[in-house]
Amino acid sequence: MPGIAMPAGVDMSKQRCLRRKCPGFTLIEIVASLVVMGIIAAFGTSLLTNVARGYTHARNADEVVQKAQMALQRMTIEFTQLVPSGAIGNAANVTYNYNGTNCFIFQNGNAIVYRYAGTNYTLVDGVAVGSLQFRYYVNYSSTALSSFSNNSSINLIGVSFNMQGDDTSVGMNQAYSTRVKVNKLQ
Repeated sequence: MPGIAMPAGVDMSKQRCLRRKCPGFTLIEIVASLVVMGIIAAFGTSLLTNVARGYTHARNADEVVQKAQMALQRMTIEFTQLVPSGAIGNAANVTYNYNGTNCFIFQNGNAIVYRYAGTNYTLVDGVAVGSLQFRYYVNYSSTALSSFSNNSSINLIGVSFNMQGDDTSVGMNQAYSTRVKVNKLQ
């Protein structure tokens, strides 16, 4: 530009940018775009975190359901072979004899335990402490009894318990129950 003296060390390409508008972004445009990208990243991270948390919760819930179903199925198998005239039960446990071997089902802490021939086997863990309940019935329409002892008129055993799952922080607590016809195989 005639009449404007350029400082020493400034090359000609910079002189041309000073004379006319150069292509590129201003500092304000760059800062604004970084702010917008930061907001989008924050929402994206939040969304992905919620999706991962939902997946984990669903997987844990499915695991709890499977554990509870397996425990109920095992107790159903055991109780179908139970002969009431040789069994004793109360609200917290059942003791019976199977092929000359003593069997015992009870809750120990957060686990339902099956004791066979003096050896404990965990049927399911993640059970709410103190939630295992047994009820005894003469028939489907009768009033539940909280205990029995060598009573051959008992035909059904009701089992109920609450599952909490491994991670109690998610607040999952689900009840499971069933009634089993005893002595089906005889």
